[in-house]
Amino acid sequence: MMRRYFTILSLLVGLAFLFSCSSSTDNDDKEKKSNFEIIQPVVDEAIANWSNPVTPAQTIHDGLNNYFVVSVRGADDYAKGHVPGAINIPWTTIAKEENLAQIPTDKTVAVYCYTGHTGQIAATVLKVLGYDVTNMKWGIMSWTKDQTVRAAAAFNEDTDAHDYPITTEVPTAQTYDLPEPNFVDSEDAMTILKAAADQYVSTQAPVILAQALFDNLNDGNASNDPQIISVRSADHYAIGHIPGAINIPWQEIAKVENLQKIDPNREVVVYCYTGHTGQIATTVLNLLGYNAINLKWGIMSWTKDANVRVLSPFNENTDANDFALEK
Repeated sequence: MMRRYFTILSLLVGLAFLFSCSSSTDNDDKEKKSNFEIIQPVVDEAIANWSNPVTPAQTIHDGLNNYFVVSVRGADDYAKGHVPGAINIPWTTIAKEENLAQIPTDKTVAVYCYTGHTGQIAATVLKVLGYDVTNMKWGIMSWTKDQTVRAAAAFNEDTDAHDYPITTEVPTAQTYDLPEPNFVDSEDAMTILKAAADQYVSTQAPVILAQALFDNLNDGNASNDPQIISVRSADHYAIGHIPGAINIPWQEIAKVENLQKIDPNREVVVYCYTGHTGQIATTVLNLLGYNAINLKWGIMSWTKDANVRVLSPFNENTDANDFALEK
């Protein structure tokens, strides 16, 4: 009788243990968040509260001692001349631990590139990782007029601006599932963001030219058309936008209700005024699992209509300086 009692008791204990393990596993599975769920609120908070995403060269020059300057240009171009005191971290390696370790967290970081585009990618990556950072508007072309140092050509109204169609028609709103990226097996937001950023900057092209976008939209094959997002203000979107474009202001790009307007299975082309805030939104979308690319030079490359542009394009006479360089 006693043996039977212990046998039954053992079985009950065993069943209780199995049930406990099963319940614990089920709870773990239910509680484990996806990469997207972990980083989305972090990215949203960082971007929504970014008050100084772009800073004029004049401001950085006048307060140079207040900034830790990072050139994200290629090493060869950095050697031709750079902002005094700047260190060099090419933008395609900005998210690597050994490079992040070179950047202080107790000082404002000023990033710059060639034209403002890849500098904005690097600045956005640093921002979501917790750095106090700004991007130098127009890149090195606003700091110096030295063509050798610039390496890349500055914006040119005659060659870079077009007169492509503009519309005020608003496309029908649609809703999509959120993306499900798996950058790394981790529940730590910073670990996931570093992995997402490194994957993006090391594999994706940063910009698309207006000519290439126009040709795509008019090749007679609608199946390869990208989804287009204007990240300009609602008022400026209403003045005129690229046909088919929806409107999500750049500081609101990482909010769930806006991400649900974007197709995660389709290429996305983003544009803004000059290329800077469009690059922020593009970077954010790639960090969250979308396939996005920025329209180089923003709306000023798509149309010459000053009313639609709202802001003035780069002007060699007013936006370029001849500040000192270091080699």
